[in-house]
Amino acid sequence: MTPIQGLILGLIQGLTEFLPVSSSGHLVIAQNLLKLTEPPVVFDVFVHLATALAVVIVIRETLKNINLDQIKLILIASIPAGVFGILLNQKIEELFGSLKLVGFSLIFTGLILFSTKKIRQGYTLTPKLNPKNSFLIGLAQALAIFPGISRSGSTITAGLHQGLTPKDAFNFSFLISLPAIAGAQLLQLNKLGSLSPKEFPVLAIGCLTALLSGVFALKLLKRFVVCGKLHFFGYYCFTLGFTILLSL
Repeated sequence: MTPIQGLILGLIQGLTEFLPVSSSGHLVIAQNLLKLTEPPVVFDVFVHLATALAVVIVIRETLKNINLDQIKLILIASIPAGVFGILLNQKIEELFGSLKLVGFSLIFTGLILFSTKKIRQGYTLTPKLNPKNSFLIGLAQALAIFPGISRSGSTITAGLHQGLTPKDAFNFSFLISLPAIAGAQLLQLNKLGSLSPKEFPVLAIGCLTALLSGVFALKLLKRFVVCGKLHFFGYYCFTLGFTILLSL
């Protein structure tokens, strides 16, 4: 990989990991259309860890005040993604080779986002978030194993439909993203190779770009969610999804 490729992939990862437009789908598109080489596993792992750090930075106040009951709900919500990841681990690479799948999945993501347009606001977290609802939000997260389906879009939408306030849906979505990101990278450890000294600059560029763009994307997304404008991202997903399908 070249430094420019590291910069581009780090930027795509940081922005689209958190904006509800699917990072995996955009990485597939970038690798196909821009003729980028597939990033080494070690690059992929560290860039994802950089985005996890971005989450910690943005929701640090929520993390400071987390209690045992919330940790239990996070673990419950993490079960579906963990099961899906283990069962489909061998198939994931095949899924990432299909632009057609990405196109349809982006359209599906657009539909998910548009479903939030008329959700009634004003709910509170305490009486609404429970093991059942947490598991349902976790199922939404598990859908994002398919490239083109947004993890943040699916989980925030699921939270809103379960009656959470926009702020609480946002926070819970990214609380459960941390085990998901960590678990996905653990599945990659058996493929982790050595890193030569000449690759350190590329890795550093990719990680720094992913971290900074990730923090920016999280803060931007929070504004849209709190203002009830999450569905705006649906227009982008529809446009990109149909563009991909029509170009094949």
